[in-house]
Amino acid sequence: MKYLETFIKVCDLGSYSAAAEAMNISQPGVSKQIGRLQANLGVTLLRREDNGIKLTEAGREVYLSGKNILAIWNKLSDACHTVSSQLSGLLRIGASTIPSKHLLPKLLMQVHSTYPHVELSVNVADSQHVLDSLYRGSTDIAYVGTKPEHPEAHYIPMAADKLVVISNRPEWSDRDLQDCPFILRETGSGTRTAFEQAVSAMGVMPDRVKCAAEVSDTGLIIQLVEAGMGLAVVSRLDVESLIQQGRIKVVYELPAERQFYLVFMRDSSSQALIKAFVQLATAPV
Repeated sequence: MKYLETFIKVCDLGSYSAAAEAMNISQPGVSKQIGRLQANLGVTLLRREDNGIKLTEAGREVYLSGKNILAIWNKLSDACHTVSSQLSGLLRIGASTIPSKHLLPKLLMQVHSTYPHVELSVNVADSQHVLDSLYRGSTDIAYVGTKPEHPEAHYIPMAADKLVVISNRPEWSDRDLQDCPFILRETGSGTRTAFEQAVSAMGVMPDRVKCAAEVSDTGLIIQLVEAGMGLAVVSRLDVESLIQQGRIKVVYELPAERQFYLVFMRDSSSQALIKAFVQLATAPV
C-alpha cells in the first residue's frame, strides 16, 4: 500500500522530487519504493523523459486501479480505527494567523484530550501559503481565512469575524481611507485579501490606498498604529482587549463578515484523523 501511495503521489505531482517533498521522504527513497512496486508487479510503470516522467500503458492501469484500491483501504482503515477507538498517528495542521491565535488552541486541547495517541504538528503562515502546503500534500488539514479554489479541496465554513480599521486617534472621515497611509498585511494574507475586496466594494481601488509599510506580523502592525504611523485593517478578534483598554480606536468597521474555513483534500491518506478533527471542530458547544 505504501509503494502504491507513493506511485500515485508521483503521478499526481508530476515528479519524484515533488512527491518526496510532499511525503517528507528522500528522493532516493521515492525511487526505491517505485522500483519495488515495479518489481512486485513485474512491469515498468514510469519512464523518465527529457520533459519529465511518462506513464506506460501498465502504469496508467495501475494508477487508475490504485486510486480505487487506496480509497477502499482508507475506508477500511477508518472503520478499524472507529472500532478500536484508539486513533493514533501524526496530524499535520496548517493555520493562518487569526485561527492560530483565537480559534485553534481550544480545539487542539480537545483533540489532545479525546485522542491522546494522536501527535499534532502545527504550522502557522498566511492563508495562501497554508493552502499551497495542503495542495502539495505537506499539510493534512488547514484552518484559514481564504476559501480554497482547488477542485479537490473540501471546505467547511467555521467562525466568522469582522475586519476593522484601527487608529491611535478618534477623529475620522471617509477621506482618510484614501488620504491616510495604511500598514498592510502581506500579499497572500486572508486579511489583506478581505480588505482589498471590501474597499473595492466601497468604490476605492486597492492600489490607490497609500501603503506606509507591509508587515506580516499583526502584533507589530498594532504597535505601529499605536505609535501613529498610520491606519491598519485587522481582525476584531485581535484587538478587542486593546479597544476596551482605550489603547486604540476603531474608526471604521468593514461591512462584510470574514469567514474562516477548515479545508482538506478529498483523497487524503489521513482521512481518519481528519474526520475526527472535523467532528470535534463542528460539534455543538
